[in-house]
Amino acid sequence: MNSEIAGQLNEAGTLMLVGMGFVFAFLALLIGGIKLIEVTCRRFPGAPEPVAAGSARKSAGRHSSQEVTPQTIAAISGAIHQHRQAKTKQQENA
Repeated sequence: MNSEIAGQLNEAGTLMLVGMGFVFAFLALLIGGIKLIEVTCRRFPGAPEPVAAGSARKSAGRHSSQEVTPQTIAAISGAIHQHRQAKTKQQENA
């Protein structure tokens, strides 16, 4: 019986070491791949896209991102009202 338990413990230890070896190898390859990508990106940086002269003028005429138009407020209010009506109807049916 003791030799049977010793054999199972030996197999368990071997399996644990093999599993840990695979995890270590995978993580080492992952770190190596990330480092390789880092070196490649630093060696060959992407060229920045040129900004067209007309695009600056077009964006100046638009509303700023802080401004909310009345149409947007009306659309959001309508959607909230519709959602609340549907929710109330579901609760009445339940």
